[in-house]
Order: sequence, then C-alpha cells, then structure tokens
Amino acid sequence: MTALLTIEGLGKNFGGLAAVRDLSFTLNEGEIVGLIGPNGAGKSTAFGMISGALAPSAGRIVFAGTDITGRKPSQVVRHGLARTFQSATVYPQSTVEENIYRGALCHFDVPVWAQIAQTAAYRDARRRVREAVDKVLEITGLAPLRHEIAGALAYGHQKRIGVAIGLATRPRLLLLDEPAAGLNPEECAEFGRLLKTLRDEHRISLLFVEHHMALVMGTRQDHRSGPWTEDRAGHGRRDPQQPRRD
Repeated sequence: MTALLTIEGLGKNFGGLAAVRDLSFTLNEGEIVGLIGPNGAGKSTAFGMISGALAPSAGRIVFAGTDITGRKPSQVVRHGLARTFQSATVYPQSTVEENIYRGALCHFDVPVWAQIAQTAAYRDARRRVREAVDKVLEITGLAPLRHEIAGALAYGHQKRIGVAIGLATRPRLLLLDEPAAGLNPEECAEFGRLLKTLRDEHRISLLFVEHHMALVMGTRQDHRSGPWTEDRAGHGRRDPQQPRRD
C-alpha cells in the first residue's frame, strides 16, 4: 500500500510540559486507523499539529508525498486533509445546506472582480460548489434535512453535519476527533456504517480518535494489525497485540 500520511518523531511542548513526544506512524491509502489512548495522552494535540492548528516543536508531517509540517490549516485543507472536532461545530442559525457550503467554498477560487461581473468562470465555479454540496448531503443522509435550521436538530445530526462540512472540502484524508462523543448506541452504529461507506465507496482514508471501543472495533478488518497508541507522556508506540487498523 501507498503511505498517504507519515508522522516522524512528532512532538509538542507547552513550556516545560511535553504534551506529545516522539510520535511516529504511517497511514496508508484506503485505511481506517484509530488513534487510541487515555484522556490527557495528547491525541487531540497530535490532531492539531497534523491539521495545522498547532505548530510542532519537533518532527515531520508528510501528506501525499509533501511535507506539510507547520503549514496553516487553510493550506492543509486545500491539500486534501480535513478535520472534525469533538463538539458539534455548526452555525446554529444557518440551515444544514448553508453549513456545508462552509467546507465546499474552500475551493472557490474565483476573484472578486469575476464574481461582480458574474463571468462564465464564476457561474461554473458556483455550479461545481453546488454539486459538491448536493453530493455530500446524499452521502451523509442529510439531504432530507437540507433546509432545516442546524441548531434545532438533534445532537447526533449536528455531529453528522460536522463530518459533512469536512467532506465538502473534498479530502483524501479525514481526521475525526471523538466522532461518537455524545451519541446514543443507535447513532454510534449508524456513524460506524458511514465511516465504512466513506472508505469503501468514496475512497476517503480516515484517522480518528475515539474512546468508544465498539466503534473502533466495528470499523476494522481482521487482515490488518499494528495500532498506534499513546501513553500519558504522549509517546507513540506500536502494540501488535491490539489490532486497530483497517
């Protein structure tokens, strides 16, 4: 398999505290990989560095053959790597569809003058964005709710909107930070099916942090092994006894 993401000796210090130290792993194209560990292990900090929200103190991040270490989040997203967050991050007064436009517009490169003049390039770009939003609504099962106000929906739907926003950026790799947090068992099972659909039908690789072990185990296949976990000091280590890689 081709390595899509390579993490080499990644570390992050906050003053004298080493939140993450010497974290190394690879994620191959088409894999679903779970990054597991106790609270305070540095998993979300690692996500922050990979997505560009935090600058690493040490190490290297290579995505799709390009060194993206220290790049801004907007640059990382445009390169094909998107992230969701632990809590639902929606504009509560906007519709589901309007929220998803947030992600799709990251590829809207039409200059202001062309937008004012409504050139053919502008109209074509608008059409592509609209088609991307429609596709994401269908993939995530949110199409029937597209005109509903996001803040009025159940928490499980709001979490799904967060994933939809990430998908609208057209990622090759989607980082999911505790996607099952706050979901009931039925919603969690449905979310697991969505993750597999993204990988199997839409060829999106997934890296997620999760404490819900039923979701972690439910998204793996028996033919892969070799997870990466973290201890409380933030060390990345390989544990061949606990398969967590799909």
